[in-house]
Amino acid sequence: MPDDQRRRRTLIGLGLVSVVALLVSFVASRDSGDDEVAAGGRDAVEAGDDEGADSEGRDGAGEDDGDEDAGPEGEFFRTDYDGLADPAGFGKPYPNAEVEGLLTFRGNPSRSYYGAGPVPRTAPAILHRFPDTPMCRQSVNLGETKTWCGMGWTGQPTIVVREDRTWAIFGGYDGHIHFMDADTGQRIIPDVETGDIIKGTPTIDPDGFPLVYTGSRDDLLRVIAFDRPGQAEVLWTVDAESVQPVIWNDDWDASPIVVGDYLVENSESGRFWVIKLNRRYDDAGLVQVDPEVVYTTPVWDQEALDLNGDKVASAESSPAIHGNTAYLGTSAGLIWGFDLTGLDDGVEPKKVFRFWTGNDHDATVVVDDEGMLYIAGQYDRNLQRSRDVGQVTKLDPSKPDDPIVWKIDDAGALKGGVYGTPGIYGDILYFGTNGGRLVGVDRHTGQVLWEKHIPGPVWGSPVIVDDVLLIGDCSGFFHAYDVSDPRVDPPLLWKVELGGCIEATPAVWDGKIYIGTRAGHLFILG
Repeated sequence: MPDDQRRRRTLIGLGLVSVVALLVSFVASRDSGDDEVAAGGRDAVEAGDDEGADSEGRDGAGEDDGDEDAGPEGEFFRTDYDGLADPAGFGKPYPNAEVEGLLTFRGNPSRSYYGAGPVPRTAPAILHRFPDTPMCRQSVNLGETKTWCGMGWTGQPTIVVREDRTWAIFGGYDGHIHFMDADTGQRIIPDVETGDIIKGTPTIDPDGFPLVYTGSRDDLLRVIAFDRPGQAEVLWTVDAESVQPVIWNDDWDASPIVVGDYLVENSESGRFWVIKLNRRYDDAGLVQVDPEVVYTTPVWDQEALDLNGDKVASAESSPAIHGNTAYLGTSAGLIWGFDLTGLDDGVEPKKVFRFWTGNDHDATVVVDDEGMLYIAGQYDRNLQRSRDVGQVTKLDPSKPDDPIVWKIDDAGALKGGVYGTPGIYGDILYFGTNGGRLVGVDRHTGQVLWEKHIPGPVWGSPVIVDDVLLIGDCSGFFHAYDVSDPRVDPPLLWKVELGGCIEATPAVWDGKIYIGTRAGHLFILG
């Protein structure tokens, strides 16, 4: 059934339900003198609602006084913020999303939302393994051919609830975008095949359009519609080298952010992009787009290349947005900030922050509720600058000449440092390293609270839900740690052997955990 027919029927149905609800409410209010509200499902959180999180910043159920519209039931964050990304949305679902889910890498524009529990506190069962045969293909990169299997960095599945079904949409090293039923583990519609492997995490349109945005190593960023009968359709592509100059490579590893009608993205060709999507529905009720690149710029400069002594300058990290400023890290050791104010008025984005670290930043910048930046980098160059800055660093972008608040070193050997994106939960920052360190840090002071070792490299990004820290190791085990007392060395709750190096980032949704491994499959645990 076309979406316009569905919407008309839905509106009629909602109207009838509303009339019945009003009658029931009238009778109930006449027969009862109290205003108690029965609680059910996950609660929506609104900006400024201090009841929405506990003292550690974890989500909690706020009380409904019955005087205001509580918004839709479920994992939603509603805000009247006049800008692109409300700072109050730190740790909360995608702002003002029309669909519920884990819609992009790390869930929201500040890269700080990890999904919805409950998380198993005893060893879960493997409910499903997808697909039947391993996701593998050969790929050529910088002249070297190798076979890639499964899912790796960053490889986080996205989750979206649409009508009566929960979808898991993700890319794999087979070069396919997969559309899987998140409950049954069955394929919903045929894959979309790209021309090379997919390393990054796709983004689901937060405004309810049935669209997924994803890159691939085949040079192309795609906009894919999944409302066609029995299939998905690629509506638009852009080549990473379609605008010059470029440098290093042509992949799209970053997970885009959609704000308003704009897509914000980075490419491994060393560029930052802002694309106007121009989304709409046609007369048949099918979604359409007519994108235009409104801004793109190189994110390297000759000064950084000279200081580094090489031309490695890709932008593999995903953009993060705080207020109206987009932040990103690059392999040239540069952390950038772009002011996106005035896009609708034709105002060109402005570079407002530049900081050179000497590291290689594949990890995504995380922005906290105060606008502080948490950056992580690989120690690849044996530069004094890298040792001075550290491999995990807190920056204050309001002090561009001296932004370092604190730093943590992981420069004991070349190829040290951090590939995964750090996670913040309450007052604690969590990260893993190439050498297998798993570390908990007071995010305000930079004090290392505890450290443990698991088989490295640890490239996955930590996910923390319901006081449980989830991370995979490279011996094939997936770990769950109890961080209910975050300032002590967390005890192991359970670990499950899945096989293959676990470089990917897990997704958590409604009692299930979704995680891919390099052995070739995605697993559903619960």
